[in-house]
Amino acid sequence: MMSIVRLKYAHSNPLFYYSGLNPIWASNNESIRLLLEGRTSIGFVPLTHAVHNCDVLYVVPKIAIYSDGAVISARLFRGLGFGYAAVSDTSVNAMAVRRLLGIDLKVIDDPYRALRDFGAVLVIGDDALRMVDAGYPYILDVGELWRERVGLPLVYAVMAVTRNYDEKELNMVVNAIERSLKLFEEDPEPVIQYTAGKLGVSRELIRQYFSAIRYRVDDRVISGINEELRIFGINNCLRFLDNKT
Repeated sequence: MMSIVRLKYAHSNPLFYYSGLNPIWASNNESIRLLLEGRTSIGFVPLTHAVHNCDVLYVVPKIAIYSDGAVISARLFRGLGFGYAAVSDTSVNAMAVRRLLGIDLKVIDDPYRALRDFGAVLVIGDDALRMVDAGYPYILDVGELWRERVGLPLVYAVMAVTRNYDEKELNMVVNAIERSLKLFEEDPEPVIQYTAGKLGVSRELIRQYFSAIRYRVDDRVISGINEELRIFGINNCLRFLDNKT
C-alpha cells in the first residue's frame, strides 16, 4: 500500500477514520514538502500549494476539503493589541482575508500569545476549534465571509498526486477514503466522539463542524476553485487527473 499524506487537522478525520490506511500526518506547509521530496506520491495539500507546483502535480477531482458557508475552524479572533496577524500554517484562509478585506497579516506561530499583542488574529484548524469551544470572541468566520462576498465554496485543500503515481495504488487509496467517508456519513457519532476527545472540546461543536465541512467534488466546487484562484491573483495552471492528456 502506498503511503499518503493527510492534513493533521480534525477536518480530515472523516476521510481516514475507517480507511484502513496509515497516513503520514502533516501540517499544511509540511504536506506539500513531503510530496515534492518524494516521501509519497499522493496527499492532501492546500489549494495554493497545489497550484504553485502544478508543473509536477495533478489534482484528483474526487475529494477536496472545503466549506460552503461558515467553517468554524478559520476565524479572525479579537485580540487585545493592534494590527492583524495570522498563524504561519494558513495559506488559503490568509489569502482570502487579505484579498477580501485588503488587510496585511503578520505571520506568527503562537496564536494565544498573538491575541495579547494584536487587535485580531487569524487562527485555523484545531486551535481555532479550541478557541471557539472556550468562547473566545471573534470578528469574522472566513468561510462565512467568502460565501457572502463570493457566493461559491471556499476550497482549502485538494487531493494531489505527483506525476510518477501508480494508478492501481491511487485507485486503492481513493476507494478506501470514499469508503471511510460513506461510513462516516451513515453514522458520524464515532468520529465525532473521537475528534472531540482528541481536541478536548464538546461533541456538539464537532457535530456542527462536521456539518460545515464538505468533501465531495462537483462542478460547483470546480467553479469555486477557478474563482478562488482568480480572486487570489494566482495563474490557474492546475491539471486535473481526468484531463491530464
